Order: sequence, then structure tokens, then C-alpha cells
Amino acid sequence: MASHTNNSILIRIAIIIFSLGASLPLSTHAARTQYYLDAETGSVMAGHNTVKIPLKGGTRFSLTDDLRSGAEPYLRVRVGRRVGRSDWSFLAAPLTLRSDGTFNRAVTFNGEVFAAGLPTKAVYRFNSYRVKYLYEFRHSERLSLRWGGALKLRHAGITLKNSVTSSESKNTGFVPLAAFSAQYAFSPGYLLDLDIEALGAPQGRAEDVMLAVSRQLRPGMRLRAGYRFLEGGSGAGEVYTFAWLHYWLAGLTWEF
Repeated sequence: MASHTNNSILIRIAIIIFSLGASLPLSTHAARTQYYLDAETGSVMAGHNTVKIPLKGGTRFSLTDDLRSGAEPYLRVRVGRRVGRSDWSFLAAPLTLRSDGTFNRAVTFNGEVFAAGLPTKAVYRFNSYRVKYLYEFRHSERLSLRWGGALKLRHAGITLKNSVTSSESKNTGFVPLAAFSAQYAFSPGYLLDLDIEALGAPQGRAEDVMLAVSRQLRPGMRLRAGYRFLEGGSGAGEVYTFAWLHYWLAGLTWEF
């Protein structure tokens, strides 16, 4: 009940952020509408990925230490619309990581017992879909600062399987996030990009942070390269899951 109440409060906070953003003046400039498409790809791997399902009665184990987990390709796609200083966007960010190996002890996961010594495969899915609003509160020749919020739909799942036993745990829910973005023009045609979406609460936390350098290829098109990390999890409900994911990225933004 407490977790449900906290989620309701956080979602209300997100709605307030979106409402405030929508009520802000569009711009002191001409309110020109611009659409954009952003695609990002690269390699992602888990620094750590710890699981205990259920929180009471399950075995705490690591998908990176007890099992082996390597790098995987990924793709994130965002479509957006800018009007004056306001920026609305939708992000689709599916993610799948795989692990394999053998447990050195019996592991209880989602009501099933996985024996020690048997080759075991794990699949970790964390698909994220987000609606985001940003408002540019500072703009100069070299610096742009924006703040706002995002509402994330998280569809997560963990599957364990060996020759005897298999089990899958799924979790779907909404997560409100605060958002901040900064762009600094350090050289003609080049930008240093910082993008943050994060929020902490008693039942868990989530952070999605990107730092990249982008270069203008031609008017309306930019290429970027950099690093992103995704960190967070929950340990106050029925499950315990915390992960830290590292992304090496390349992205392309097309404005039209």
C-alpha cells in the first residue's frame, strides 16, 4: 500500500511538471515549429546487475558476477517537436542483455530452485518508453539550458533457464523523472551535450545520463558520439533489482 501511495505521489509530481511546462510562454522569439528524429546506437554492457525475486524468500544473485554477461548492441529512437522554447518528444528504448554460466550454489528465483553446477542462461529485458517535455530557460550564443520532466513506461523482465528449470519474472509500471539538458558550443559546429533524466524515491531510483560531443554535418543534421549510463532499481516492494549499465554511443539527429 505504501509503494502504491508513493507511486501516485510521484506521478502527480510529473503531471504538475508537465502542466507548468505547457503553461510557460513559448518564446520571446517567433514560435517556429520544428520536428526532429533522433536515432542512437552502439554497445551496452552491465557493470553490475543484482537480482532477488521475490524479496522475501528469493536468493540474491548477480547476472554479471555469478553468471557472465557481455556487451550487446542497442538502438534508441526519439521523435520530437519543438515550438519556440518548448520541446516535446517520445522515446522508444528497448534493451536486452544475456548472461550464461553456472551457479556455485542453489538459487531460488521467482518460486523456482535452480541447482548449482548446471549450465544456466539468463535474459534481462528493460524496455523503456518515455514522453518528455523540456523548456529552454536560458539561451545565449554558446550555451543552452533546458529543464522539464519525463514520464516513463517501464516494461522489464528477467528469465532464468537451465536443462531442468525455467522461470520468468515480469514487471510493468510508470516512473516519473525530472529532466535537464545542456548544450555548450565550444567550437564552431561542435557542441558538448549533457542530458539527464533522474529521480529518487524511498522505493527506488532511476538515472539516465548522457555526455557526448556532436558535430553539425549540414544544416538540420548532427552526428554525436559519447557515453551514457543507466542506473537504478527498486528494493522496497516485492522484488530487489539494481543495475548499472554502460553505453558507448553514436547518434544522428535530423531536424525537418
